[in-house]
Amino acid sequence: MKPVDRRQAIEAGRRETPSLPPRQALGDSAAAVGLLGLAGLGLVLGSWEMAARLELINPLVAASPSRVGAALVRQWRTGELAPALGWSTTEFGLGFGLATMIGIAIGLAMGAWRWIEYALDPFVWVLYVTPLVALHPLLVVWIGFGFPVAVTLAFLLAVVPVIANTLAAVRAADPIHVRAVRAFGGGRHAVTMNVVLPASLPLIVAGLRIAAGRALVGVVAGEMFGANAGLGFQMTSYAARLRTADALAPALLLVLVGVAVTQGLRWTQSRFERWR
Repeated sequence: MKPVDRRQAIEAGRRETPSLPPRQALGDSAAAVGLLGLAGLGLVLGSWEMAARLELINPLVAASPSRVGAALVRQWRTGELAPALGWSTTEFGLGFGLATMIGIAIGLAMGAWRWIEYALDPFVWVLYVTPLVALHPLLVVWIGFGFPVAVTLAFLLAVVPVIANTLAAVRAADPIHVRAVRAFGGGRHAVTMNVVLPASLPLIVAGLRIAAGRALVGVVAGEMFGANAGLGFQMTSYAARLRTADALAPALLLVLVGVAVTQGLRWTQSRFERWR
């Protein structure tokens, strides 16, 4: 029996396999993706509203979306939400901003020098796995109530994703490009500015998107326990009086802030992808 040539078998299989038409799915366009997302959101909110109107759920447990929206408008008109929003966004901005600057600096240093990576790696991952919210009572003892605790929790929760993504981005830099810069006499600074940073920015921004959500959690946790201002404090205050709609109104505003920040970072990431 004549042996079969492996290359001839592969080529024959390719000829016999019918070519598939190009994919034209409904969700390929940005408009279709947005419409599907809005449809899903409308379905959830409509079902929630219907269940509340039919009294299938207890209004003390989950107020209807219409009542939450009305409470949000009322609190904004009475001037309750604006100062609380300003307080919370200030805490978020400080915590997230510090996490961004320090996290990127540490990640770049860990990627550039192995001894720094070996020295800091245990502390980074211990910080990552530690339930920081459970340490809130100790943070109150160490640094006080209110604003400092919220900023500290936001920073501690956000800094690890920034460090981890920056380190991974530095390691993913193309070694061929690094050798090319060095071949033309470029030092560590030239390699960092011309190769590492341009290649790393999309992954770093992806880490910032994760860090933004964690920072917002830190702000709310810090305000819920031992604070007298902010959206988290308002939620706790209304929930203690069983005013569910009023408690969910600041939560809805927090969701809108989080979506705006993450979508802004997502747009920034796409711009860096094109630039790279």
